[in-house]
Amino acid sequence: MLNRQIALLVYGVLWTMQIAHAQPTKSGFHWESEKVVTGWERVDQSKSLSPTQRTLLTRAIAAQIRPWMSTIPVESEADLQTLVGQTQIKKVLLGKEGGGEFLASASGSYFCSPTGNCQVWVFRLHDNKYSLILQHPVTQIFTIQSAITNGFHDLVLGQHGSATEEGLTWYQFDGSKYRRVACYDARFDFLGKDGEYHTRKVARLTPVICSFRE
Repeated sequence: MLNRQIALLVYGVLWTMQIAHAQPTKSGFHWESEKVVTGWERVDQSKSLSPTQRTLLTRAIAAQIRPWMSTIPVESEADLQTLVGQTQIKKVLLGKEGGGEFLASASGSYFCSPTGNCQVWVFRLHDNKYSLILQHPVTQIFTIQSAITNGFHDLVLGQHGSATEEGLTWYQFDGSKYRRVACYDARFDFLGKDGEYHTRKVARLTPVICSFRE
């Protein structure tokens, strides 16, 4: 557990260090911050999941957590199922066809940093099972963009940095899963002519080098 917590903290620090290393801006990018996904619910408390959805989704999430069982205090399948049940989920419609997709965000200190950034996944129903089409570490917010690529909405995942700063990762669908396009630092504060810091309504985006490998 300690190793994973250290990894989460290191990842957060690395993100803040990328701000000084700019990369070319991806043409046409605009973060629709007003479209941040809300209304999450726990797997084990959801009233909107059908019995089949709950079974298939539980199985899909467990498959992502199971490889970590040797490094976190999850000693049995029963413990694993309890941890899966605490996962936050949200059903969304990313593509025009199909039965919809599920966003999932891990819970607890095993998969979340002290600042609330957590391991996240996106699952798509295919061949009677939920297949993983995106996974991303250290995330606090999902934004579903208006732009559509290969039939699916673009996604922007945000990592909380401070009250006025967010680290963004832009994803586009490639036909089978989501691929990272670019990363940005979003800042809502600015230094005014009066020498004081103020907050802007629309974040200023600075392209940065993405701080993890896919």
